[in-house]
Amino acid sequence: MRRKALLERMDAIGRSVAEYDGTLMLLALGSIGLETNRLDDYSDLDFFLIVEDGHKARFIDNLDWLAVEPLAYQFQNTKDGHKVMYEDGIYAEFAVFEVVEMPGIAYTPGRVVWERDEALHAFATPNVVTDVPDAAYCYEEALTNLYVGLLRERRGERLAGFELIQVAAINNVLKAHGEMSDPFNPTRRVETKHPDVTRLLEQGVLGYGRSVEAAAAILGYIEARHPVNASLKREMERLLEA
Repeated sequence: MRRKALLERMDAIGRSVAEYDGTLMLLALGSIGLETNRLDDYSDLDFFLIVEDGHKARFIDNLDWLAVEPLAYQFQNTKDGHKVMYEDGIYAEFAVFEVVEMPGIAYTPGRVVWERDEALHAFATPNVVTDVPDAAYCYEEALTNLYVGLLRERRGERLAGFELIQVAAINNVLKAHGEMSDPFNPTRRVETKHPDVTRLLEQGVLGYGRSVEAAAAILGYIEARHPVNASLKREMERLLEA
């Protein structure tokens, strides 16, 4: 039922924007876009509204075009768009872009829900391609995350250490592992797409106050897959044992 409701809501928004001057395209992204097979009870709406140059502010400042059902919550989180929730619990995040902006926007290919002219269909595919980082680069980033994170931890900056060790380093290891199913968030769908890294997550994401133990586990994981500089390893081991 949720899947049907999400698709119907996206279509309703498409019919709505078609009635307004200045609108050019409604582009659905993520699971409501080209990956509707992923839609489930925990999905939401992500989309771009593309408008003629000079019309952006009108569609950001006034959300009447979005009110196909009553809105219960709205929050403008960027200069480009809002996060909203309908009274029935359907949640959406969107951005509004003018034609002149589109060549510089990074996004994944989307599904055209509505367009004023077929010539605009090219906007469904981004011009800016998100680079897939080299595995060695990601491992080196993770190693320096661990080292600096341990320095923060030993200084008593435990939250800063947690962020570097259990968030930044883990994200870089996931990228090195090839996890780019979502180029903007390497943690998405890891458990289903890469169940073999679950052990790393169990040992390397332990929570606040356990960053030293987590760092040791992450270092061991990296060492099994990538050469670790001897001096860097020595200094990390010193911090692990301090």
